[in-house]
Amino acid sequence: MKKQAGLSFFGFIFIAMAVAMALITAFKVVPTYIEYFNIKQAVATVVNQNSGAAPAVIRNSYSKHVEISDIDSVSPQDLLVTQVGGTTTVRADYEKVVPLVGNVSLLFQFEVESSTGSSN
Repeated sequence: MKKQAGLSFFGFIFIAMAVAMALITAFKVVPTYIEYFNIKQAVATVVNQNSGAAPAVIRNSYSKHVEISDIDSVSPQDLLVTQVGGTTTVRADYEKVVPLVGNVSLLFQFEVESSTGSSN
């Protein structure tokens, strides 16, 4: 006589709950990373297009990217624009809190930096 093999009902429920929690976490975290990559692309584009321009011009150009890409985490005033010699550097450091369930949240710390003549 063969011994039964397989997944019991309670084992199935346990695995289903673990998969559901992983999916819920992923659905809440993925938009945060999509926004991060949008911010990174916007900063890189602004630096490449406005190399050597005044900080106000760079912030104005970034504000147009903010409207198009629906960026909420970093406003144009949050950008740190430095110009040394012929190099323009734009930097933004920000945190994003993603609520999961009840009083449980995830904290993400992002740093975005792009300079003229660099591959950042």
